[in-house]
Amino acid sequence: MFTLSIDVLKIDKSLLKEVTKQDGTKAIYLNLICWENEHGKDKYDNDGTVKQSLSKEQRDAGTKVQILGNYKVKGDAPAPAPKVERIVHQDSTENDDIPF
Repeated sequence: MFTLSIDVLKIDKSLLKEVTKQDGTKAIYLNLICWENEHGKDKYDNDGTVKQSLSKEQRDAGTKVQILGNYKVKGDAPAPAPKVERIVHQDSTENDDIPF
């Protein structure tokens, strides 16, 4: 389980997405992203921060959003996937027939 705590006063309402659902009713969505703390839990036992999600165009334009809050991993939630480093081994015997 994950728990989120956000400051709703910091929500940028221009980033809310209004849609019409299949049944004709309207819905307004707040898309969020969670960023894992780089150095593990912070001094308040939070595992990461919560921000509003931006479109690719907004990110490319340099749009910034505030941190809305934090999240904690509770109980039996799956642990975040470990960061994997890609290691490339070059074996000269495999590349002998390459002309460059």
